Amino acid sequence: MSEEEKTNKPGISRREFLKDAGMVVGGVTVGSLAFANACSKTTTSTLTSTQTKTVTPAPITITNTAGVYTDPVDGQTFSSLDAMKAHFNTVHPNGDAAIVSFTVNGTVQAFQVKPYWSLARVLREGLGLFALKEGCNYGECGACTVNVNGTAIFACMMLACEMEGATVLTVEGLSPSGTLSPVQQKFFDTEAFGCGICTPGFVMAANALYKATPKPTLAQVQQALSGHICMCSNLTRTVNALVGGV
Repeated sequence: MSEEEKTNKPGISRREFLKDAGMVVGGVTVGSLAFANACSKTTTSTLTSTQTKTVTPAPITITNTAGVYTDPVDGQTFSSLDAMKAHFNTVHPNGDAAIVSFTVNGTVQAFQVKPYWSLARVLREGLGLFALKEGCNYGECGACTVNVNGTAIFACMMLACEMEGATVLTVEGLSPSGTLSPVQQKFFDTEAFGCGICTPGFVMAANALYKATPKPTLAQVQQALSGHICMCSNLTRTVNALVGGV
């Protein structure tokens, strides 16, 4: 391209841009060195922050070791659960925890629990019964259903401190020997199950229904499962499979 064409070309040329910017043109510095040095300097600063995370302790399971029960606070031992509970309530009054005992899958269990802990949390974290799923924790999905005194209950909506003397059955308790219970076998034979998140809740709701009504109608099954949600399977198939009992 000729010099005349370059001169007549509209807009700003690269040479003019560099010159106006105070940079180097033709190998010679035509701008301020201070400007270039200022652009090359970098400032490094370190920002630190402190985050505090509160970890709520897991429920303490009161174990029976050779017929001896131990106070989880002061370590004193007692020959009976009732004696240990009486001591705990007398020596540690007005605390933010209580000792509660109830039967889980045929075995009497005792726990030190906070007054706001749910039954679902105690069963999962205190006994490791993880087949019980915590889905919504608002009582809207049914995944945490267990049987309490024979009735289907959402474990996330039940306070553990209110369970004194109750009888709780989870899905693990339906087949302790590894053999499927009639209800579980019904789900298996009819393929009336989903991914495993909601299925334990459906099974426990059906178990309570069959105990109360061995040959339920379609309307009774729909009522029993009305609080349950399944998003990965055919809910209609599940409902129809449970009609008439096992």
